[in-house]
Amino acid sequence: MHRYLSKLVPIGLAIAFVNAAANECAADPQGKRIAHMTTRLESYTGALANTLAADAKKHGMEVTTFSSPFNPALQAQQMDDAIARKFDMIILVAVSATAIVPAATRAHEAGIPIIVLIVPPKTGTENLYLSYIGEDQRALGRIVGKSVVTAFKDNGRDGGKVAAITGSLQDGIGPLRLEGFKQELAANPKIELAAIEDVAWDPVKSQTVASQLFARFAAQGGLSAMYGMNDAQALAIAQAATAAGLTVGSGPKDILIVGGNCTPQTPDAIRSGRLYSSASQIPTFLGDRAIAVAAAYFSGQTVEKTNYIPVEVINKSNIDKWTGPCSY
Repeated sequence: MHRYLSKLVPIGLAIAFVNAAANECAADPQGKRIAHMTTRLESYTGALANTLAADAKKHGMEVTTFSSPFNPALQAQQMDDAIARKFDMIILVAVSATAIVPAATRAHEAGIPIIVLIVPPKTGTENLYLSYIGEDQRALGRIVGKSVVTAFKDNGRDGGKVAAITGSLQDGIGPLRLEGFKQELAANPKIELAAIEDVAWDPVKSQTVASQLFARFAAQGGLSAMYGMNDAQALAIAQAATAAGLTVGSGPKDILIVGGNCTPQTPDAIRSGRLYSSASQIPTFLGDRAIAVAAAYFSGQTVEKTNYIPVEVINKSNIDKWTGPCSY
């Protein structure tokens, strides 16, 4: 088990070790083949894929990763390929929780159990899946929103304009995080969410759009804070702010930048003040948990339907605790 997981994410939350005589799968993970369906492979998803493969090997299982760069049709084809190749399990990070339903239905009908990661199943389709493992995405948004409200209060700001540069808002986790973010900002009616820009998680586009937003709001007194929905986006926003001659930080006249699901660059960015806060969504924790659940299932144990991994704000007060987990 990942050395940080045992301290921060109790495995007892993930697996109900009860009598599972009714479980019809072979009671041994040895030799099981798992198809891992994911989105574009980058730092986070790559670390998740590597963790799944390494942990599975310890149990005698094999993971094959299929990546789809935010292409729902391609991911559906890959699911059908996994069904045809008779994989023993599918671990799914859905490009679209809606578009994947027909392919997930075919896998379910073929008797292939599915563990869903990160993106919660579409409401009403929970019967298609063995288990959901991931963070409460609304809570991740709330953590970030609360950071903005707290920072404004601490530095004496009565309110201000905030802009959000987000992941895809068509489906998946983006709308959930944005919902939580809005809920917390509402605690101060003088904080205005003045702009929401969907760049589908692209950090290059995030920097471009941030530059445009800084120029757009310059004549209106400027933006007080920016939310990059993940830290790659947040750090791109910080670069855009510096290029625009703006000061990034937590002072009363600084641009406050907040992010989410920390990266290896996050600890230094928080210590230097380029990033005010992040939130915990660690790919190695997720991979450890997913393989633990898969191995338990193949060993004949009953697993919980929903496995939430606890979330926590990451800022200067606790960055030392999170430096290791963020450095995946």
